[in-house]
Amino acid sequence: MPKHIIILAVPGVQLLDVSGPLDVFAEANQQRGREVYKLSVMAVADPIVVSSSGARLLADLTLDAPLPYVLDTFLVAGAPVLDSFISDEKLHANICRWSHHAQRFGSVCSGAMLLAAAGLINGRRVTTHWTVAERLHQEYPQVTVEADAIFIADAELRTAAGVTSGLDLALNMVEEDLGRETALDVAAQLVMFFKRPGGQLQFSRHGQASLSGRSALQDVQRWVLNSLDQPHNVQSLATHMGISARHMTRLFNQELNQSPAEWLEQQRVFHARQLLETGELGVKQIAAECGFSSVDILRRAFVRQLFVTPSQYQKNHSH
Repeated sequence: MPKHIIILAVPGVQLLDVSGPLDVFAEANQQRGREVYKLSVMAVADPIVVSSSGARLLADLTLDAPLPYVLDTFLVAGAPVLDSFISDEKLHANICRWSHHAQRFGSVCSGAMLLAAAGLINGRRVTTHWTVAERLHQEYPQVTVEADAIFIADAELRTAAGVTSGLDLALNMVEEDLGRETALDVAAQLVMFFKRPGGQLQFSRHGQASLSGRSALQDVQRWVLNSLDQPHNVQSLATHMGISARHMTRLFNQELNQSPAEWLEQQRVFHARQLLETGELGVKQIAAECGFSSVDILRRAFVRQLFVTPSQYQKNHSH
């Protein structure tokens, strides 16, 4: 029997969260020359689903339909605005019903918020789009959110970071089901990475601080951001504020939830990303502009923060 895969498309769904994974599974059918996967789109109620782009999907079934005899995978696609669904208990109950019936269940992009609201991912490892990862962590602290992951497989649970990463998740499931060679053939046909380099935070635009905390702490942040080429450290920040290094560390941990050293490295890497994207400076110049004492230290910080090297980042993101 074909593996039945259903993707739930809520009103306002991001179209690629649905169509991307479907195209990966459909291409696997093509590569195998038979229907390995039976693919269905599900609506909440109205079978005509208006996506965030205005394009309309005609769903095959609705969330209150009877459960099929066998269901391999149930995925919840994300939408730019999910707040109107977060407290819908009937929706949660039906998502639970389908998820518990499936051999695998999960989400693409912000669909993880609906799984969390339904109580399906407590104590589990998940990822979601970088713009909602912190909200998911704050509102559902019992969920372990890995904000940099492209996708995560945790037992029967599958979650993807967002939008195009739904293709990565689907490709991984094809590899699970049909083997590496078929997955490689699907990736080649769709002109996509078989294993995408790095994590999703290399695409995040949240790297630079928005001057958080009390005014004195904002002042020292502003001072550092205007002089990142200088050899700042915890002691220099503390001296600027007229406090001890220990007190400075305590303030950062209390108000920014990270140490001064972590914040400094994050800002240096974010500035380096901006310079790499323009392509106007060499890596050695960029290291000096961002306060790194050598290219090697820049490289290590980049890999630690983004899981890609500066040269890989520049290749993928330069103008």
